[in-house]
Amino acid sequence: MATAEPSPSLFVRSLSTVEHNPTALKLILGAKLRELRTGAGLEPADVDLKLGFSRSKTSRIELGRTGCKQGDAVALLSLYGVEGDARAEEFLRLVEQSRQPDWWRSFSDVLSDFFAPLVALEGAAATIRTYEPFYVPGLLQTPDYAEAVVTSGPGRLLPHDVRRRVDLRQRRQRRLTEPDGPRLWAVIDESVLLRTVGGPGVMRAQLEHLITLTERSNVTLQLAPLDVTAAIGVGTGVTYLRFALGDLKDAIYIEHLTDSTFSQKPQVVEQYRDMLDRLGACALTPRQTTEALRDRLSRL
Repeated sequence: MATAEPSPSLFVRSLSTVEHNPTALKLILGAKLRELRTGAGLEPADVDLKLGFSRSKTSRIELGRTGCKQGDAVALLSLYGVEGDARAEEFLRLVEQSRQPDWWRSFSDVLSDFFAPLVALEGAAATIRTYEPFYVPGLLQTPDYAEAVVTSGPGRLLPHDVRRRVDLRQRRQRRLTEPDGPRLWAVIDESVLLRTVGGPGVMRAQLEHLITLTERSNVTLQLAPLDVTAAIGVGTGVTYLRFALGDLKDAIYIEHLTDSTFSQKPQVVEQYRDMLDRLGACALTPRQTTEALRDRLSRL
């Protein structure tokens, strides 16, 4: 029986647009290196010792916390028996791509460290699910509404910083308009419509914008009545990122006043996914939501 030729790729699926997301690539490459190491029957400490790495360097690379240099990648692939073929060439090309700067780095002057994980990975998601109890979700905000939200936060910001934060929000929204952009499924608490953020004119334009967005095929918007959110006991906003690639685990992001929780632990992600499922099942349907938005607009 003839020996099967090795796969021309180490990845089951094409990475497609994820190749242009360095943060996502680091996580995917790290997960693949962990899989290769496990297949070779080695522990992270064994690899550190064999390759002369500093303590826990292998683990940091596998977790995506440390970018993998070309030389390190060559040494790791060689140790795991992957060298001199198309698979190694592809992997090294992706390593180089992962070392490119993320687009959001240009907004580092106004991007909080705790917010960076969400911004870094939402562009690589196939589906973004979010529940927002206080404001219209950032990906659905108009510039004027976003400015009103930013200026209402803690501390006083210079006009330049406010404008930069609004620009960042608009840059994030651009991904939704691209042909291969993610699907957005947003559930908004009913109380959000009762808050006239930025004044009647700003709120009116925001509601008109939401109504327009409900016509898009990749946007699902639902309104959660107060009794629904009270019964489910959500308590805070949450964003759930689902990725099409098996090499990238789903994630949840919860923002607090001065920090955030970002987790890819399956048991944590599952709990919040279940909560979002229950919210979606009990909230108004998309059609009912559009009617509620029009009704609120008529009352402003």
